[in-house]
Amino acid sequence: MTNASISRKALPSPTPSVVDCVEKEHVPILDLTAYREGIEGARDQAAADLLYIQESLGFYYILGHGIPKSLISNAFTFLKAFYSQPMDEKMKLLVNRHQIGYIPPKASVMKTDLSHVNRKPDMNEGFSMMRERVMEDPKVISDIRFSGLNKWPEISGFRETFLAYHREMESLGKRLLPLYALALGKPDIWFDRFFTEAHFYNRTSHYPPMVEKEDEQYAIGAHTDHNFLALLPMAEEPGLEFIAPSGRWVPAPVVNDAIIVNTGEFLNRWTNGRFRAIPHRVIVPIRDRYALTFHFSPNDETVNDPIDTCITNGAAKLYKPKSFLEHLASYIDASYTQQTIAKTK
Repeated sequence: MTNASISRKALPSPTPSVVDCVEKEHVPILDLTAYREGIEGARDQAAADLLYIQESLGFYYILGHGIPKSLISNAFTFLKAFYSQPMDEKMKLLVNRHQIGYIPPKASVMKTDLSHVNRKPDMNEGFSMMRERVMEDPKVISDIRFSGLNKWPEISGFRETFLAYHREMESLGKRLLPLYALALGKPDIWFDRFFTEAHFYNRTSHYPPMVEKEDEQYAIGAHTDHNFLALLPMAEEPGLEFIAPSGRWVPAPVVNDAIIVNTGEFLNRWTNGRFRAIPHRVIVPIRDRYALTFHFSPNDETVNDPIDTCITNGAAKLYKPKSFLEHLASYIDASYTQQTIAKTK
């Protein structure tokens, strides 16, 4: 049997430490060093661990991811510089219909497919970037939503740092695809055709501390992400919480140099609910908190018709299939208050 045809049945048992973490509702950690170095058996073990996590918890950390620590540190430094600007400077880059630009505080009330509990506006502010494009890009010319031109602040080095960050994070997302394919009993290259122009959405955030807030108001309320998966370099300040299988909210611990991986709704639907999309939230922090969330998803036209290995034994399809572009538009339009969004391209 070739590596490309390894099925779920050929995968080893999950690592005992991973099983132990999941059973105790702790965050499991996958160290990808051996996988990245091509050590024999490491890929299959990582896929087996991933399968167990995704079916049981849907939330994990990775170490040995290969993203330069200095790049992540620089990106956080530039975020702090951006958010420290006066409000009138940030508002010059107000978010548009492509969800690119500055998102003011209280601009969202998260209303997602898998979570509908929020009633009060989120207290964070954001700045969003997507794939860098030029005026001649066919999607820009056709005004395809979420494929507009990025808005860049006049902060020396900001654009160059985030373009490098996007390249590295997209590469990391693609390095994970073979593990997801093998975990689902597919050839390791199965997802590649859906990610030839992967859609990514770098939604950075600033969660300010607040002396006064209303009851049941959060830095960002409980929600599930829209994506295939989210990649979040570890923030210095805690505040992220996820909901465990028991229904209790669990604080996500700070683990130096780790990247959080969180399953999104699109992958949840694509696997017919098999891979869990976990609601999470950010409480109002004690000190300023910053996030570099990189939403990684397939090409716009990809339709999440359930993967055949996820509808075995006559299982019914749980969701109506959507293209990724349709899914993202419905998610954004449900969650963001429209009066805050500039009507410019």
